[in-house]
Amino acid sequence: MLKLFYSLSLAVLILFTGSCRLYGQFREDIRIVESPTAGIIPHGSYMYDGSVGPFNSLLFECDVGFRDRLMIGVSFGLQNFIGRGEITSNDRPGIRIRLRLIEEIIGGPALAVGINTQGQERWLKNWERYERKSKGFYAVLSKSYYMLRYFSLHCGVNYSLENRYEEGPDLFAGLTLEAFTGLVLMVEYSGAFDDDNGDIPSCLTRGRGYLDTGVRIDYKENLRLKFLFKDLLDNYTAESGISRAVEISYVNYF
Repeated sequence: MLKLFYSLSLAVLILFTGSCRLYGQFREDIRIVESPTAGIIPHGSYMYDGSVGPFNSLLFECDVGFRDRLMIGVSFGLQNFIGRGEITSNDRPGIRIRLRLIEEIIGGPALAVGINTQGQERWLKNWERYERKSKGFYAVLSKSYYMLRYFSLHCGVNYSLENRYEEGPDLFAGLTLEAFTGLVLMVEYSGAFDDDNGDIPSCLTRGRGYLDTGVRIDYKENLRLKFLFKDLLDNYTAESGISRAVEISYVNYF
């Protein structure tokens, strides 16, 4: 019940918080920490993402925007890229498609639906899943506000395709807050309801859900640097402690 409360409490804020100005197009949040938003990169633009995380892993991503409503992308991951030992790759590339169905207005949030098959950390071949499952199919609401500083609220539901041993819908919610011009704080919570059955060997959580946070530095609206701190509730069973990652995003036009 505590996990459900975390997920739904931020969702309620979206419905009852007053709004003011909206973000400019490049300032839209595309992700919170890892969970999607209803943000879309502009028409005719492309976005590169590169991140370095646990196990010396690298993740490369590329997205293209169409008509300010559609975004399509692919991703590819490597492990043990730095240091000793064999470099391994994920067995399959990730695919991302996002379509914004409803635009954000002063009185209501934006709505987007999509699919994302890129999970987090390593691909576990025996269980046909990532250590943290990909979102799979999802729908998400996002609303931006301005009260002294910009902040955005996001909530959504998803159904992962990594469901051979355990399946079901999941909920996620999050907040981004502009602390200073160009410095944004991020926090999100995902219930991981589709990965909390401790009776099966493929379960990799302690049933607490994932609480993630991070700091984002924006430079000239098309270059972003993120410092991410994941799993603050120590939910992942195979490792203890906070997972750290660094991510760089670059957006430009064709």
